Amino acid sequence: MVGVNRDIFARHADGTRVERVADIIRRRAAATPSLVAVVEPHRSTTFGELDERSSRVAQALLALGVGPGDRVAYIGANAPEFLEVLYGAAKAGAIATAVNNRLAPPEIAAILTDAEPAVLVVDQPSLVPPAHGVPHVVTTGPGYEAWLSAADTADPLVPVAPGDTAVIFYTSGTTGRPKGIMLSGDNLGQALATMHYDMELTTTSVAMAPIPYFHISGLGLALVANLNGASLLLQTASGPDELMTLLSARRVSHAAVVPTILQTLLNLPRSRETDWSALRYLVYGAMPIPLPVIRAATDVFGCQFLQSYGLTESTGGVTVLWPQDHLPPPGKERRLRSVGRPMPGVEVRVVDPVTLQDLPAGERGEVMIGGGHVMRGYWRNPEATAATVVDGWVRTGDGGSFDEDGYLYLHDRIKDMIVSGGENVYPAEVESVLTGHPDLAEVAVVGVASARWGESPVAVVVPRAGREPDEAEVIAWCRERLAHFKCPVAVHVVEALPRNASGKLLKHALRATYARS
Repeated sequence: MVGVNRDIFARHADGTRVERVADIIRRRAAATPSLVAVVEPHRSTTFGELDERSSRVAQALLALGVGPGDRVAYIGANAPEFLEVLYGAAKAGAIATAVNNRLAPPEIAAILTDAEPAVLVVDQPSLVPPAHGVPHVVTTGPGYEAWLSAADTADPLVPVAPGDTAVIFYTSGTTGRPKGIMLSGDNLGQALATMHYDMELTTTSVAMAPIPYFHISGLGLALVANLNGASLLLQTASGPDELMTLLSARRVSHAAVVPTILQTLLNLPRSRETDWSALRYLVYGAMPIPLPVIRAATDVFGCQFLQSYGLTESTGGVTVLWPQDHLPPPGKERRLRSVGRPMPGVEVRVVDPVTLQDLPAGERGEVMIGGGHVMRGYWRNPEATAATVVDGWVRTGDGGSFDEDGYLYLHDRIKDMIVSGGENVYPAEVESVLTGHPDLAEVAVVGVASARWGESPVAVVVPRAGREPDEAEVIAWCRERLAHFKCPVAVHVVEALPRNASGKLLKHALRATYARS
């Protein structure tokens, strides 16, 4: 077990600790009402305005009969209205429910049926499925503005306990029917602490993340920006070149990116001529960045890098690969393949997935997470909660191991492990080798049925620009570096790997597609 379960909370400008969602905007507006909270291409919203409009939302909800514990759902793109509904629901004692606006109507209908919201706020009427069953639907724009203008501006100050459910996020459904994850104000107050204390966000910072707010990492950045009085930039880029212009012209100081975008930006010639003086932090996740790329990015951008690992069930990130870890001392370069060490206040274990006994450093098992980040449970699903939260510890389903210095390395989902001819094959190990191939930009390895071996590894790859990978050559290249039973028996070239709206790789989709390879 690594990490210490300490009482660590993010704190408001007045020094009080963050325990309730509504207090984030209340106390920030009291401290800096005229500072800009949200920047869009054609408008901006101050903290004072966001506070007042969220109070109007709260009063409008109360007028509709919404009470403590009722759900208020939002379906739409990142916008100030999402934050208004989030804070407004919190002020009314209700539970904000974030729904993925990229889902198909039947999927949205299933979530609405499960959550049973009293009110649905949506930015496009087409997102509202037929026979949705929601008593009140409000569409952003004129109808939403009329709804707010008829409401009082006073904060209703409905009492809320720190341990009450504040928000519900729905799982991506990669393993079956989406489940509602209940997070409390306490959960969020502790989860925001690391970003709050260690990312140097101030009232002069500009934060940008093209991550949907229905994803915990997207909401986390928005909340910590609000908490610290930073401006939140809500502007999207159509491609890497436009993204580069946006980051520089808007003087973005804190940005969240995926590693492949980072490499793409570096490949643009003008990246070395662009003014990056405002950029202080680039935050990434999902996959490691090779040391040569980190070194090149450090030279070009001149900023610090931070990686985090976590789940919605753990209220987001629980480990951090700190900036100093990104330029490791000689002999410690492998740390860049890790997801860092546990955050302060978080306990992380690697256990035998059957006995749940702790394993020593170097041995692979299942990652478990404890501490104040652990969700309250799954909405109306005690059976799934009991299977996932054991004695206060979240079973992540992720395979991992610690090294002797306490760095955590991920080795696939437990269920993604391939058993080929009685041998365990960890896809992440094979993917790590294949991503070093000069023709490959992205790699995913899955197991498919084999009459002879039970299962065999198959690689699905995205080529680098201008490259045409040869299947036989890629397999031979892998066999030079790994035991043959670990190497793919087939290589499939695709334009893009399937991902959900949160960017999570959909390996079950790959297994279904290539089941008969």
